Amino acid sequence: MWNAMVLFLWLLSPSVLFADSQDALEIGLLEAEGIALSNSVILASLKDRREVFRMIASEKWRNYLPRVSLSYFGLKNANLNQSDSQYNDIRFQLNQLLYDGGETALEIESATLQELLNQEDWKLSRDRLLLEMRKTYAKFLASDTKLFVTKRTKERMERLWFEMKKEREHGFLNELQIIETKTKLRDLELNCLKADSAKKQWEIELKKLMQFPPDTKIRWKESLHKDFFFSPIKSMDNVQLTEKAEYKKARLAVETTRIKKEIAENDWKPKLYLGGYYGENTNGPLPVKNEVYGFQFTLQTKFGSTTNQSSSHYGVQTDGTGIQRIPGFGPQFVGRGDNAFNSSTFQLFDDLSFSRKIYEGKIAHSDAIRNHRMTEANLLAELEKAKQKSKESWEMISMANTRFEWTLELWKSYRKKVELGFLKESELLGAELEVLKALEELTSALSTYMESGAEYAFALGLPLEEIQAFQIKKGEGNSYLKHWLDSDEVAYAPSPK
Repeated sequence: MWNAMVLFLWLLSPSVLFADSQDALEIGLLEAEGIALSNSVILASLKDRREVFRMIASEKWRNYLPRVSLSYFGLKNANLNQSDSQYNDIRFQLNQLLYDGGETALEIESATLQELLNQEDWKLSRDRLLLEMRKTYAKFLASDTKLFVTKRTKERMERLWFEMKKEREHGFLNELQIIETKTKLRDLELNCLKADSAKKQWEIELKKLMQFPPDTKIRWKESLHKDFFFSPIKSMDNVQLTEKAEYKKARLAVETTRIKKEIAENDWKPKLYLGGYYGENTNGPLPVKNEVYGFQFTLQTKFGSTTNQSSSHYGVQTDGTGIQRIPGFGPQFVGRGDNAFNSSTFQLFDDLSFSRKIYEGKIAHSDAIRNHRMTEANLLAELEKAKQKSKESWEMISMANTRFEWTLELWKSYRKKVELGFLKESELLGAELEVLKALEELTSALSTYMESGAEYAFALGLPLEEIQAFQIKKGEGNSYLKHWLDSDEVAYAPSPK
């Protein structure tokens, strides 16, 4: 519901309403999630199928209602050496199921369970799509940040390279120092190329999840270090997995196969129908004039592979001569007054699949029970893994902060010595490269924590907001990286986000 509301508000925003006059769409994580859910082919297909199961349940309910029909029967004989004969019969017929051994009730319940299964399939597909979206978005933000800091380091090294060439011309530097710096510059250029390629690839993946063409222009609203507020994941030790989509789906599968097995096992139970008719016939051309009416009981039974249908009929022909159609024997003439007949037909070896259907039903039910147990064990294992990974990734942020702080202090001391004239600016290069590595490690740690938070929420079956791993707060990010990039002492340019 929240994602749908976000998508609706985004569609009404000026950046979308006047997209033709804009260079790019402005999208953030919440909008991207809403678009992905709205455009998903799988979710749309599952939603459409839900209506099919509702229709099946409605169809099965019709078995409880009487079957009404209007029939006409006409007969004309062109006889040799005698007068021709003609017969016309119009009847209103009614058939009502009285007993079917509970088969219709089980079929309605099965259709209802199929609808619930479809609903859980939809929820599971939705949660997996959101998980994939969040993990991909985290990787994209990380590659964007890495590209930014690598470019800034490369720009500074290019300025330094220009100054070093001048110093080389005046003999202050030897050829080895020039080659070393040139090699590091080439490495940075390669790193920029890799970071740019990674950013473009993850952006294409995001567009694919949103069902956008690869050439769609998008301006992403959030920055990893400026707009994300990170905090330790909230403890969720008492959460039950019984409400998780996978668990519900496995449990519903057990119930569905149990019902199908019961339907197969109850196939031997008799079915009893009550029928009646009212109409008129004539022994000549239309219109009809002789009133007829009657009723009948029909019993259907099964003995292994042999099926039987028995009928008992009672009717009244008020005048003239009528025709009654007896199952298995064809039309029979009846005169004025009461008429009745009993018929029974045995179809030998009519349903040879009777035993096989029961056996297959038992196997399917047993498999569903085993799958339910396996699903429960897997969910618990995945939850524990996600929990441990989230703790580990939070510690990785702490370690990355420590390493970044250490390299930053080292860089500050080198810069101070350069300002005092104890070191040349070219000797500051190594410290700056260490800062860059620490920046990349910290960026990776933040991205990994976002991914592990999303995986932990998925494993719990809870909304991401409830575990409080991170929140989007525009311009209020709390990472160490943001505080440093916003400070006056940073050697890099401010973030363009």
